[in-house]
Amino acid sequence: MIHLNHTIDVLTGGTYSGNSSWNKKHSDIDNCFKLYQITDGELFLTDENGEFLLESGNLYFINGSKLVSQQCRKSFSTHWLHFIPKDIILHHSLLAMPLVVNFADTLEMVAGSLPHIEILISSAHTSGREYLLESLRMQTGIQAMIVSLLEQHSWTSPREIYSIHTIEPAISYIKEHFTEPIRLKQLADCCNISPNYFHKIFSKALQTTPANYISLLRMNAALPLLLNNEYNIKEIAYRLGFYDDAYFSRVFKNHYGITPGEYRKRRKELLF
Repeated sequence: MIHLNHTIDVLTGGTYSGNSSWNKKHSDIDNCFKLYQITDGELFLTDENGEFLLESGNLYFINGSKLVSQQCRKSFSTHWLHFIPKDIILHHSLLAMPLVVNFADTLEMVAGSLPHIEILISSAHTSGREYLLESLRMQTGIQAMIVSLLEQHSWTSPREIYSIHTIEPAISYIKEHFTEPIRLKQLADCCNISPNYFHKIFSKALQTTPANYISLLRMNAALPLLLNNEYNIKEIAYRLGFYDDAYFSRVFKNHYGITPGEYRKRRKELLF
């Protein structure tokens, strides 16, 4: 039996047009991986080593962990999405990628699916068949892109893979229980190692702390819930493990730069 766990969590996305007033510095929302399909104009991204130009007509992979700032000097339009691989080895490997990789006119499956990202994000599909086909195209396209990245760039070493496998039980536990209170000792016990050693390995593997990773999962889960008008913000806060909706709103604003209520009203105007 071959174990396959290489699917992708598409976090959010859409279509956006901006002008010279659009200028973003790195924030918590950038702790993921991005695709930008620039349809008009140009955009400038910087990391610690320099500046990268993103031009119309190209599809770009962006390693958000290395992003310092994004700037538009005239105007631009783009289809965009944020994603995270479910597989922890793939996640760690993509963290080693350059800030920007230009796929130009390759990987048509991804480029063809991005304009329909609203179907996947909002589930505003006309049929279950349409949604299934679009999600499969997106998953297949992103996986093909990841294969291309791993073939072209150095990534996780055997020694690093061994360390990551050590914390996989804790990662699985977090993903199943992130809406519940979780203590560091619980996670370390899952891996049969000390809390201090677990914290060290985890932080090195994912470039974030266990507490921040749990918060990231909660914030990712908040977005689709906010698209569903069935739940008010207090109900969403409780579903995500927050016992105070005001605290949930503060954490959400610190992560995304806007309140949950503003996100509900303005989601289609935003590029995170």
